[in-house]
Amino acid sequence: MKVAILSDGLDGHINQSIGIVEMLKESIKSSYKVIDVKLKYSLFRGLQYIYIKSLSKKLTDRNIEIILSFFKKIDLSEYELIISTGGKLSVFNAAVSKKYNINNIHNGSLRGISTAYFSVSLALEAKNINRSNIKTILPPNRFSPIKHNRKKNKSLFLIGGNGSGYKYKKEDFFELCQQIIKYTNDSGKIPVIVTSRRTKKSHELLIKDYLQDYLDDKSVWFHSGLGRINLLNVFKLVDEIFVTEDSSSMISESISSGLNVFTIAPVRVKKNKDHLNMLYQYERMGFIKRLNFDATFIDHVANPILSGKCRKILNLRRMLKIQILHKLNKLCPT
Repeated sequence: MKVAILSDGLDGHINQSIGIVEMLKESIKSSYKVIDVKLKYSLFRGLQYIYIKSLSKKLTDRNIEIILSFFKKIDLSEYELIISTGGKLSVFNAAVSKKYNINNIHNGSLRGISTAYFSVSLALEAKNINRSNIKTILPPNRFSPIKHNRKKNKSLFLIGGNGSGYKYKKEDFFELCQQIIKYTNDSGKIPVIVTSRRTKKSHELLIKDYLQDYLDDKSVWFHSGLGRINLLNVFKLVDEIFVTEDSSSMISESISSGLNVFTIAPVRVKKNKDHLNMLYQYERMGFIKRLNFDATFIDHVANPILSGKCRKILNLRRMLKIQILHKLNKLCPT
């Protein structure tokens, strides 16, 4: 089966879409290609997406042609399945799938687009469960639990930025840096820092300057223009992961590594209800421990998180694969 993965250029979204293909490949022989989806014109992008979304309320042949006319041309007629992740790709996925009569999967909130336009739709908060909806606990991604044979004496800090109700100030990162230094001195572990597209350049520079005498040389700085990285290679270097609470994709990827995961955030935060419910669920399941930036990290790392975590991760992955295959059984007999 030939699979087209639609890409909005965001690593977290691409990883999740590839995770779906890799999951299905365990039961269906398939190959995939990542295809960039871009608007023809960058001017007034927000207004273009608003208009495109309004047309998606009813995907007539005329509306489909209008929607696709806003994007650089892509021929998907040779593919048997289309997969996308991220809100900006949902309308394009629905339109091109209907145009070519191809089964499709969208991972993430549909933001008002009818589930009738998708063979399968995956979401953490899947409301009005129907024939195509699947409510996910742990979003699909390309990572699996890692088996460590020995301690690495390094800790990973995945740093995001504003989003999901979180707004960071410089003093928040000053506080975090102080706790990273304290943890480094208490544990003897070297910090590996990885920043993301959400990290403000000024905040990244602050962290880099403040921790310059402590950092591992494997640290990755988004604004240094190093391009995409494979987080799996970073996961293999460390004993545990600290990840800022703003990014659900970085949190789920960290959990899927099988390592102990600690989500971190300032004490002061404007809460997003759905995001907070996700964190509560992960905490109840023993996937994460939630800490504030001012916490003494060594006190919490010393107490192991619930056992059996890797088995839970693999079971969730297996159940999700079964659900997707069940939705696609007419297309993909196993």
